[in-house]
This record gives sequence, C-alpha cells and structure tokens, in this order.
Amino acid sequence: MNSSYICFCMATHPFTFPFLAASINYEDRPAICAGTDSYSYKSLRIFVGEVMQLILRDASNEETLAVADQNDVFTYAALLAINLLGKTAVPLNLHAPEVRNRAVLQAAGVRTILSSNPLVLSGFDVIDSRVSGESRKSLPEPVDSSQAPAYILFTSGSTGTPKGVPVSNGNLNAFFNYFLTQPAFHFGPEDRFLQTYDITFDVSVFCAFTPLFSGGCLCLLPRKGFTYLEIPQVLASAGITVLSMVPSTLHYLQPHFSSLRFEKLRLSFFSGDRLLHSLTAGWSQCVPHARIFNCYGPTETTIVCTSYEWKEKEAAADSFQDVVPIGKPFPGMVGLIETDSETDGGELCLSGEQVIKSYLHGVRKEQFFESYKTGSLQVFYRTGDRVKKNKNGDWLFLGRTDQQLKINGYRIEPGEVEEALRQVTGNRMCAVAGMEGPAGLQVMYAFTEGDAEEHLLLSALRALLPAPFIPKRIIAVEKMPLNSNGKIDRQELRKFV
Repeated sequence: MNSSYICFCMATHPFTFPFLAASINYEDRPAICAGTDSYSYKSLRIFVGEVMQLILRDASNEETLAVADQNDVFTYAALLAINLLGKTAVPLNLHAPEVRNRAVLQAAGVRTILSSNPLVLSGFDVIDSRVSGESRKSLPEPVDSSQAPAYILFTSGSTGTPKGVPVSNGNLNAFFNYFLTQPAFHFGPEDRFLQTYDITFDVSVFCAFTPLFSGGCLCLLPRKGFTYLEIPQVLASAGITVLSMVPSTLHYLQPHFSSLRFEKLRLSFFSGDRLLHSLTAGWSQCVPHARIFNCYGPTETTIVCTSYEWKEKEAAADSFQDVVPIGKPFPGMVGLIETDSETDGGELCLSGEQVIKSYLHGVRKEQFFESYKTGSLQVFYRTGDRVKKNKNGDWLFLGRTDQQLKINGYRIEPGEVEEALRQVTGNRMCAVAGMEGPAGLQVMYAFTEGDAEEHLLLSALRALLPAPFIPKRIIAVEKMPLNSNGKIDRQELRKFV
C-alpha cells in the first residue's frame, strides 16, 4: 500500500483506518480465529476488498447497510468494508424476533443486508458476503467518512419503540485514541482477544477492532448452544490475553473459581452493569497476572468512557456497598453531577468527543441539554445513572434515577416490555419491575391484571422481544396497586413475587 494511500486514510479518519496498516505490517499473522479456522491479516484484507467491490457493484448508492451477525470472518469483513466506503453499518442479531429486526431496519432506512447466510429476511436485498479470498485487486480507496455515522445501534425505548443511536467515526476515533495509546494496556501482536458479545452490543466493537488495529488476534466463541461455562474452556485453549465481560458472568463462574486459573490473561475488563468487589476478589485469584479494569459508558457515549483499575486493598476501601467504582472520565470527556445533595449524589451528565449529537434522524430528546457549567457551552447527555464522587475523585454508581433495568448488561426500558405485554394480553393493564437477585443481579418480573396463562404469554413475548427482554415471571394480580398519584406502585408489586 503506497504512502499517499495511507495519508489519504489518515486525513479522512474512517475509524477502521488502523486495520489497513496492521494488515500490511502483520499480514502473515492470524487476524481472526473461529474454532479450528484461522485467517491471516492478508486473507482478511483480501476479504474486505472483495466485499467492498460487491457493495460498489450492488449497493453503491445506499448509505446505510445492515450486517447480519453470523459470528464468522465474513461478518467482520463486512463491517470493515462498509466503514472504509464511508457508509453506515446497522448490526443485526438474527436471534432477535423478526418483527423487531424489521422495525430496526425500517427505522434506519436499510434496503440491503450483508450476510454469509443468504437466508436472512424476506423483502430485503441480500449481498452474500462469503467471498472467495482469491482476488488480487488492490482495495478500493476509502471514502471520506466524516458525514455518515459509522454505525447505528438500537437501544431500548421507554415509549415501546427502540431508539436508534448513530455513533460517528469521530466518536470512535476518540475512544480508540484513548485505548490504543494507554501504556497500561499496550496492545500488540501477541494479544488474543475473546469476543463474548454479539455485534449489536457496543462493547463488541472494542473486542473486535482493538486486536485488528494492533496486530492481535480476534477469537470467536462458538454461538450454537453457548453457555457461560464455555468461556473458561476457550480462555485456556485459545491462550486468551485480553478479555471483556459483563459483570454478571462472574456470578455464573463463581462456583468454579477454585478450579480456574488463566496464567496468560493479562487484561480483564468489565462493563455494562454493577461490578461487585467480593466477586472480583474471587476472580482475581483465577487471573493472577491480569490487571482488572471496571469501565462504564452508555451507548450514547460510545462503548465506555470511564475506567477504574481494581486493586484488592484499594478497591476494598473505595467500593460503595460492595460495588466497585466506575472511575474517572477519559480525556476529552467531561462529567457533571446534577444534585441538590453531595451526600446522596445525583444524575451523571456527560459531554465530550465520545458523546453522540442526537438520536437517529437528528432527534434530540430531553436526555440532551446545553450548559455553560464547565466554562463553555457544551451539549450534555443525561445518563439517568445516579453517582457521587469518593475522596479520590472516582465516581461511585448508586443506581438509577428512573425505572430502567440492566439485565446481563442490556439496557431495558420497562415501557418497551410493558407495551409488548399489552399487545399479547389484549391491552390489559401491565407493569414491569426489577428486583435484586443473587449476587446483586437484577431480575425482571412482569405483572398483568386478571387471569393469565403464564407460559402462553411468555411464548408470545418471545415473538416480539429479544431474549434479555423476557421477564423471569409474568404474575397475574387481581388489581394493580396504585400510589397517591394514581400511578402503578412498583414497590407494592414486589410483594406478589
């Protein structure tokens, strides 16, 4: 690849630019491993070029393209190709209900899906991304990506409709500029990352592209019949050195801590939910050579935007009610705590290079506001998370300001589940409430007035909602308890469980 080509890429800043350099510098090293299959950087670069040619041939005028997650090398080749062409990717989880996927694609204006399995969804054009890898053509030149979002993810919406979150190349460049330059991480060609997320989960972007930008190897977990207990098997067999997980995974691994030991793991990241100090102490014995980091960030702030390094003695003193701090913001990020009480904390509001400008189609809801409180006019995003600072200036997570739930790292608005439940019950009065389960994990329960065949309702919900959005139970109550304002009293509902 000639120097002018590299300079062109640097000037236009597609967030996947570092892959191009890595694919030259490490072309014979493994880039992606999936089971017994291994693909070199050279092979992946050829795949990417061939997918780019397919897009230019069959969808050159389309700005937004979906990628069906088939958990294979072609999935990641498609994501790279879309970004290098200056277009926008919409990740698609085929295990989600079809009705939801169709709603997401319609909202994003998608007409074409890239997939290595052509049997995806009827009514859409499908580009088969199973390219041969035999092309000897050079990659098409990357396109200026400054205008189009890099990708659009959809999060749970309080009105019952998923919200589109367009993340720009600038947002992602700010994120990767931090992670790829931190001496504490020092990612390189000897690193092997484990992908524990599907591509609709934003932390998957960190797991996938950090190794592909630094000469490391992305290792894919088998998806068919996947259980949490497969993680230890792959950690050991694949020689994983960098791992990111949702904290709830530790709850499932805890019974096996005494028999687990991963000598090669050097970095262990957590994000997506509360990390408990007591569980982390147990995990630290399994990874004796690893540095452990707790990170935080809503999708609107691009993957994660704070971090705290866990060290047992310090974390024991820093943790609040056994919850590990979420740390301090990355460079280029600013936080405000809107509060009337320093003791009780307040809502965390974030601004900076990683924060999106608005929701899909330029919609800026009440979560966004402008403020001069930091000395200049900045747009802030209200996270809905309540925090306070400890004596070291680290943020302590105290809970939510609203009813939003976190289930295995997924952000779930009760309103979206309630709307689906009303549909399947014939518009009965319904409510959803979260309760604390084992190891501090949130468990979701749903309630409906009148008689209910629980198994039938659960089955009907699975046709409308992704698996993490399905309540543990649907409980029938004779009449919904109301508070003094005439609203459903969720505290009272907990008594029915």
